[in-house]
Amino acid sequence: MATIQAEKPKAKTAYETITVTQLSPHVGAEIGNIDLTKPLNPTQVKEVRAAITAHGVIFFREQPISFEDHDRFVRYFGEPHEHIGGDYTASKRVPNYPGIRQQYFDGNSKRVAGEDWHSDQSYGDKPPTYSILHQEIVPTDGGGDTMFMSCSKAYDELSDTMKDYLRGKTVTHMGGKSFDAEGAGKRPEVVHPAVTVHPESGRKVLFVNPSFTSHINGVPKAESKAVLAYLYEHMRKPNWHMRFHWRNHSIAMWDNRAVQHMAIWDYWPQVRSGYRMFLKNDDAPVMAD
Repeated sequence: MATIQAEKPKAKTAYETITVTQLSPHVGAEIGNIDLTKPLNPTQVKEVRAAITAHGVIFFREQPISFEDHDRFVRYFGEPHEHIGGDYTASKRVPNYPGIRQQYFDGNSKRVAGEDWHSDQSYGDKPPTYSILHQEIVPTDGGGDTMFMSCSKAYDELSDTMKDYLRGKTVTHMGGKSFDAEGAGKRPEVVHPAVTVHPESGRKVLFVNPSFTSHINGVPKAESKAVLAYLYEHMRKPNWHMRFHWRNHSIAMWDNRAVQHMAIWDYWPQVRSGYRMFLKNDDAPVMAD
């Protein structure tokens, strides 16, 4: 039976302006003592960035932000990244805010976005750094949770043999089903390292996902298929996951360079509606040594 490798105890980050409550051993924390409907000071911004680097995904409760608030919050960390691909039924641009997209699902929805593990827009040359999702309406009878995974911890737990195999390899990422289902645009395609290094934490990250990664480059098709199947099975182990239960006006902010996520569609025909922004990344993913 496989065992999880022990980690060295991490030094606790001291926060002056916010509270940070860790939600699982490897990913996720809830942030308190902050009001995102108001401007933030530089120390608050610095500490929010430190929290997301430490935990991969952070959550804010009871934050009824406006579009202006949402846009302002993202811009503390850089410029918004505009979604690659056109509009489709479940994801539409918000007028006057090109970086904000509404995600709306109800009894008429044929599918929902993100039902398998993925990193947002990994099929782009420079995938977004952060995703910030404000959930305005959640299902009244429960459901609609989002799962998050530490791709750093998933990499750490690979065997040394598999780590050696992946070293130096690249993979091809292609746009997902939404680009085909409703003619939303040409399917994008890009090559990224199979294992990247996070520029702030320095941790290695397993950068493949079943939604957008099509194949490992430079190896036979059958080999690529088998290795990716193994990696996806490994990544789906719950040891490096957490499940977030939304409430109205909750906000999740996750680092696409460190975590993956998936949406759980167990609430049909109820309504789930929110607004998402991406943070622009100035750099392409960097291959780990």
